[in-house]
Amino acid sequence: MSVSIFSQVRKYVEGFCAVLAGVGFFLLIGEALLSVTSIIGRNTIDYGVPGDYELVQLLTAVAIAMCLPYCEFKRGHVFVDFFTLWASDRLKHVLDAIAALILAAVSFLIAWRTYVGMWEIRDYAESTMVLNVPVWWAYIPLPICFALLGVAALFNFHLECSKRDS
Repeated sequence: MSVSIFSQVRKYVEGFCAVLAGVGFFLLIGEALLSVTSIIGRNTIDYGVPGDYELVQLLTAVAIAMCLPYCEFKRGHVFVDFFTLWASDRLKHVLDAIAALILAAVSFLIAWRTYVGMWEIRDYAESTMVLNVPVWWAYIPLPICFALLGVAALFNFHLECSKRDS
């Protein structure tokens, strides 16, 4: 049985998304350790980690964006099926396909706007208050992550369309 190019590409893209999600996971673990260290420091030696709020704010946005494409590949988003309990499987596949297509369009739009925004923030030389870290650095992975989210949604759109046809 030969494996189609489509499924091979899907496998590689899904693998890349899994790596991104792993990086996002470790960013969140690092944030948790940073917060705990800062809290313990403030309560014991009256000195916290300088800029901990800034780092947590920037890293949270990046970590969540890194996890979104893999979540979409695994169909891990919340589904509200209260209104479609009565619907046939065919209609559910059609609705899921439409939702995936809308998610893809919105994801590509967000990828484009975060890319444009990244360069604008860079041009304005915006930086964090305490650490003076350029804010645009946190934007670097965002367009990539949202573009991958769009690609994952398109793969799921194709999957839903193929289910509907069978």
